[in-house]
Amino acid sequence: MTDRGGVVPLIEFETFGVAVGSAQVCGALSTFVPLFVAPTATLAALALAGWVSRTRRQEVLSRRGIGLSRGLALGVLGGTAVGFLAPPALLAPARGLVLALGLLPLFIAERLQSRPRPLHRDLP
Repeated sequence: MTDRGGVVPLIEFETFGVAVGSAQVCGALSTFVPLFVAPTATLAALALAGWVSRTRRQEVLSRRGIGLSRGLALGVLGGTAVGFLAPPALLAPARGLVLALGLLPLFIAERLQSRPRPLHRDLP
């Protein structure tokens, strides 16, 4: 591998955001067409892998670095994953949508954590 010397690509493809958005659409479709349940689960796994890759590059993947909001969001995603694998009878038809909605807290927490901080200047 070679160092690109800080060259920024013209178009950046963010795996995490695209997978979360696609999982939302696929999860909503899975309530009407049950064949979309498997792609929803695949997109959820891709979103989680994209999130792990992104946070590893930022070097915050540790107990202290994850923070409360990301930790809670991962807990919600874990709970929805359990609900996806062993759904109660009431939620069985919408289990793809429930899994997709479980990605939203992680997406929101990530956006809040990675938001650029405002520049403060001392005025004379």
